[in-house]
Amino acid sequence: MLSMDRATREHLLAFANEYVNEVFGKSANYEILFQEKRDELVETLQQALMFVLEAIQDETISLQTVTEFAQRYAEHFVIYFHDAETLIRDCSELKHRFLTKIIYPYSLEGKEPRAVRVINTFVDEYMIRLFKEKQWELERMEVEKFNAIGNMASGMAHELRNPITSVKGFLKLIYEMHPHPEEIHSYYTIMDDEVKRLDYILERFLSLTKRKNLQMKREFEEVDLCHIIDRCVSLFEFEFIRLGIETIVQLEPHAIIKGNSKEIEQTFINIVKNACEEFQRLPNQREKLFRITCRVKEEKVLVLFFNNGAPISSEDVKHIFSPFYSTKENGTGLGLAICKQIIEAHGGKIHIYPEPDGTMVEVKLPRTVES
Repeated sequence: MLSMDRATREHLLAFANEYVNEVFGKSANYEILFQEKRDELVETLQQALMFVLEAIQDETISLQTVTEFAQRYAEHFVIYFHDAETLIRDCSELKHRFLTKIIYPYSLEGKEPRAVRVINTFVDEYMIRLFKEKQWELERMEVEKFNAIGNMASGMAHELRNPITSVKGFLKLIYEMHPHPEEIHSYYTIMDDEVKRLDYILERFLSLTKRKNLQMKREFEEVDLCHIIDRCVSLFEFEFIRLGIETIVQLEPHAIIKGNSKEIEQTFINIVKNACEEFQRLPNQREKLFRITCRVKEEKVLVLFFNNGAPISSEDVKHIFSPFYSTKENGTGLGLAICKQIIEAHGGKIHIYPEPDGTMVEVKLPRTVES
């Protein structure tokens, strides 16, 4: 094994320089880190690798000591890492290069297993510490976002409830004063239901800001998702005609879940509305297709919403459910955040991903077996 002499230090310095320049200097993910911390990166990496070499040679240095060193080393750089996939790739590259360029060419017989254990411990613990710190940072940011929503929501609540109450009262008055109310009964029922839904959406919006009370006033019952989907489609019937959207609905029976029908309907309506708005942004697209598929598995109900508009970008996929993140010019960035909260409160999952010819929204919910 290399001894800790001047030649070793220079060799490790050259190795650290090469790694930092090639991995950090050529990656847009590390642009700020490379510009501000290049010399510090090289120096600390050289020191870290010297410690790793010492730990390989001296078996009295335990793997726990290596772990603690790796965690301290990670603390210097945690604020600069944002992309987990890139971090894993580059740490794996460091491990590979160190073994092939430093350890294997110079190691004494019988030291390779110890070398592999030490470098694996160092790199793995370094990554784990970064992930834990970054997770804490993301959680803190999420709390701050929800606090901001809370401040905004409390101010909006009074302003929104007043016009909703007025609309509700005058709607009832118009119905009662109509000479033939039976002629407008179906329209009145739809409008009345929608006003009530607005009131309920406002209440759920406010509950989003109170993270510890998300279950507040949530009543679950057996819900047939096919009925929910049919109602959503009927609500958007004129919008589909206006925008020239071909609609395909494929439903399997017995799509029963335990849930809150108003919340599920709110979620599905938001997804359908987003698809219509996507087509509005593409007025020159000749063929517009929106397909809803409901599939029943043994323990799950899968609902797929597909539109053949522009596929969602990979960058948008990462943030699309974050509060205040919107791909629309005048969007609030709250619709899908609320949808995600609702679906997860029902024990389900919601995902959005690009298809070659459009965008797919996938909703999975636990199925209730009918008695």
